[in-house]
Amino acid sequence: MSVHDDLLAEIVELVKSHTGVSTVTANTRLYSDLGMTGDDADAFMKAFAVKYGPDLGGLNWQRYFDHEPGTSDMLEPALVLAASMLRPSFAVRWHAARNAKRDITVAHLADVARAKVWRDPDESFRRDPKSQPLTLIFSVISLVTMAFFVLLGGVVIYAFLAGELGNQTPLVLVGIVAMGLLPIYFAVVSWRQIQTKLDLAPRD
Repeated sequence: MSVHDDLLAEIVELVKSHTGVSTVTANTRLYSDLGMTGDDADAFMKAFAVKYGPDLGGLNWQRYFDHEPGTSDMLEPALVLAASMLRPSFAVRWHAARNAKRDITVAHLADVARAKVWRDPDESFRRDPKSQPLTLIFSVISLVTMAFFVLLGGVVIYAFLAGELGNQTPLVLVGIVAMGLLPIYFAVVSWRQIQTKLDLAPRD
């Protein structure tokens, strides 16, 4: 077995130990095949860097992994849909950003370990943006739900100012208003994440 084969075998074992997956080959993709993202991807790449010492300063995290999933992710499809309808240029940039996504294979990690510096995979490693038939439905549902809670909060505030809520305790009022404001907070967080992803789109 050559030195290159030994290195590849070591990285295969490293991937197995971090994912618990028994079948890993040189062509196994960290994101698309193993679902590696968020904190798991961060922990693995740190372990890889410690063991092999490559300079990963050139690695654009958003291109290869996603952030840790959270509640704000539920609103992303709705916000993307709304922004695409209002601004066609946004839809173009979003599509370009998705096409900029790449997959990292175990074999590519071996190349990086040998080179001691991060190198981006070429076009052949473009991540397949699989179509999701339920995305549109989910987008509409999440958008309607967000609008409902925002409207509910507005109605409660109006009723309170108009003195139509009677003797409701302040705690109840705060709770109802918070329900209306919470989706706005999640929408702001989600929009910031969308803007980060848009940075992957090539600049004109």
